[in-house]
Amino acid sequence: MRAARLSAPVVAAVAVTVFAALALDVALGGPVSALDRRVSEWFRGYPGPAAMRALTLVSAMHAPRAIAGATLILVALLFLRRDGRAVVLVLAAVPCGAALNWLLKQGFERPRPDVGEGGFGPGDFAFPSGHAANSTLLYGSLALLALRRLEGRAARVGVVVAACAMVVLVALSRVALRAHYPSDVLAAMAEGVAWLALCAAAIRLTADRR
Repeated sequence: MRAARLSAPVVAAVAVTVFAALALDVALGGPVSALDRRVSEWFRGYPGPAAMRALTLVSAMHAPRAIAGATLILVALLFLRRDGRAVVLVLAAVPCGAALNWLLKQGFERPRPDVGEGGFGPGDFAFPSGHAANSTLLYGSLALLALRRLEGRAARVGVVVAACAMVVLVALSRVALRAHYPSDVLAAMAEGVAWLALCAAAIRLTADRR
């Protein structure tokens, strides 16, 4: 039990370190930023049309409005189950995490790979990716809620793997569509993990004090 309580702060610390390293590289134009541009150019011709249509659908399904709608449905279901702690976790993690992501975007002001294309307007920045961060927060919240009720090791591992796979798929779609660089989505995932871990730790600490 003690190890579980310590794990959230440790996860948050590691995720913040990863985010900080990527942010510093982006700010200074380091080696990761140089690799970003090469990967983005590679995606100009790959994958094929069918794969691109599938990835476009994945991206659209995880747009901010879609994430907000899914979050509202999840909160409503949890409210009907009278699971107040879960409601607080989801509301603290997803909407508040999305707001944090927006603030970070405004701070870094990194142009997108296809700036001026794809309907991106002024102030619609790349770092860190909103789609990737929001997906991390939503699927991460779902995974944490499921882990509270699952006991078998296989089931618990399966939930974590499924959540990670969905987040990676969303991140891949954003890079393939050239809406983001790889470091944008990696930093967003680290940001989402850190925020989710901090929310979980804070809620657990509050519950323990009661």
